[in-house]
Amino acid sequence: MMSATATRTFSIPRPSEADFRRLHNARHEEIARALDMDTDDFMEFKKQVREKIYASLDHSKKFDEQDPSAWRRFVQWAYEAMPSLISKYEDAWPVELYVKISLSKRVAFNRHRFRKAVAKYKRMVAPRSPSLVGEAEMSPADLPPPYDEEDRATVSETPDASIHPDAAPDNIEKFLRSCDFDLGHLTSAFVTRRAGLFNLERLELLASWPAALRRDHLERHFGTMLDDVEIEVLNKRFVEMSHAQI
Repeated sequence: MMSATATRTFSIPRPSEADFRRLHNARHEEIARALDMDTDDFMEFKKQVREKIYASLDHSKKFDEQDPSAWRRFVQWAYEAMPSLISKYEDAWPVELYVKISLSKRVAFNRHRFRKAVAKYKRMVAPRSPSLVGEAEMSPADLPPPYDEEDRATVSETPDASIHPDAAPDNIEKFLRSCDFDLGHLTSAFVTRRAGLFNLERLELLASWPAALRRDHLERHFGTMLDDVEIEVLNKRFVEMSHAQI
């Protein structure tokens, strides 16, 4: 005789990957229909999940950057706090869907706020040259595109690859060699106008950014030179620098 667990079926199975991605970008009304929830239940579901996100997950990081153990505890909480998910939804997939939506929006908001601050900073202190005016006065209203929608270029391919006049290469090289891996070969890339990490003041500024924004900058400028592990090593060194500033 088969056990009840073995024969369990779910009234709403997990969507295909294509449908899951579509729901990720869908309007809330469409998501509620897919979950077979009325408006009040859906609003209550979102409220509970959103509050738990801020209490348990790092909302400066995307879903796939979260600590796996923290996510496992989150799912366990969902089963305990909303037991109907066990019987109605396969793998409690609505929780994963809404967490992904919420974290993506939060990271996008942080990036938008950062872009707006950078634009204001450039208007205040950047030299008024034709190459900078357009970028500085660019409207910050549009969100920056995801990493994979921007072409990555090597330093030699970029128009602003010249060394910044305020560069301190010796200090930059010392910082890069102090990483868990010796990354001193990146010195010439750091001190360019484009990367903008040409002295210790700029390094400390980057260290103060939220983790997701800092990784975004590193991937944009050094993604073709470093693998994922080396990006994490570099990011870790910036974290250590930020702690030293406190």
